[in-house]
Amino acid sequence: MRSLPTVLLILSFPAGAIAYVVATRILSSLDLPNGLQEFLILIAPLFVAGLVMVPFLIPFFDRKAKADLAEHRRAVASTAGSGDDAAGGATPTSGDPGGVDDPSDPRDPSDPDVPTAAR
Repeated sequence: MRSLPTVLLILSFPAGAIAYVVATRILSSLDLPNGLQEFLILIAPLFVAGLVMVPFLIPFFDRKAKADLAEHRRAVASTAGSGDDAAGGATPTSGDPGGVDDPSDPRDPSDPDVPTAAR
């Protein structure tokens, strides 16, 4: 089912709300010091609700990531297939001198600690 990740995304909100209410009731019934109980009732149910929501959210974000990866692969394949020059925005390779003539570079090119690709 193609819409299952979207359905799970929508179901994650009621699941988180139910988990929040249940965790709050459990923490309210515990006999803890007053300051600690107030802090735990505020923070712990949010954490529990988040943990309950994660399994519902993973398929949705996984589908989005796979779509983005497929689009990236198509873009790379179309660039490689058309024979465009890779210098437009690409990172320099290990043999490429990179930013040798960069006047904004504060490093001294004669410094032995400067990597060879930046010399």
